[in-house]
Amino acid sequence: MTFLAFGNHTVRSLINSPYFQLKKVFLLNDKYKNDKNLLKLLEAKKITYQLLDKNDFSRYSFDKKNQGIVAFIKEYNYVSLNSLLKQKPNHQFPLLVMLDSIEDPHNFGAMLRTCAALKIDGVIIATKNQVPVNSTVIKVSMGGVAYVPVCQMNNLLEAINELKKVNYQIISTVCQPEAQKYNQMAFNAPICLVFGNEHQGIKQKIIQKSDNSLYIPMSNDISSLNVSVSCGIILAQVINQREKREKSALKNH
Repeated sequence: MTFLAFGNHTVRSLINSPYFQLKKVFLLNDKYKNDKNLLKLLEAKKITYQLLDKNDFSRYSFDKKNQGIVAFIKEYNYVSLNSLLKQKPNHQFPLLVMLDSIEDPHNFGAMLRTCAALKIDGVIIATKNQVPVNSTVIKVSMGGVAYVPVCQMNNLLEAINELKKVNYQIISTVCQPEAQKYNQMAFNAPICLVFGNEHQGIKQKIIQKSDNSLYIPMSNDISSLNVSVSCGIILAQVINQREKREKSALKNH
């Protein structure tokens, strides 16, 4: 099913992304007729484009912040779990994110943006009860979705089994103080962090399959955070810890 993406930075990111197949791009003539870099890129990628005047372009513009560019996306290419595990990690140890039934595309998009900013190695989602990559997710991610491979699985428990075979630690994020504090855990192994549904959290079966659970301590009678906020806090902690360890190792050499 064709869906849309808007905005200069976002569309340019999608053009260069291995995960998107663009059907065509419409450009506002006054703004892009002299943008030789963009036009050459579209031609090199063999993507059909049209330069339209303001009246014609307005018929295809469903977003006020379109910046004079709209892309029709033919397909999003989810990656296989096997290819996700074979790719070279961005840090010493690979770091994956698994999402258990995220329903809000704004949350999914924000999490993908964070994953792109922190160079997370990939995201695993389920085919059911999970928002897919769509126009809203692309918009909220601000193009971040172009840089992070997403694997879609029929069964997250099967994915966990496969991850454990290659020595991944599965860590569930929960709202339970009996779990370990997020800033007191050592992330010195291949890790898959699991984030749960906005209302129900992570399914009990997945928590039981996990090697550890962590939580973010709360104050002022706040019982939980938005899942995309929790994702950003915890991923930043993991990356910060790993970068400190890598710098320390370089100094010792």
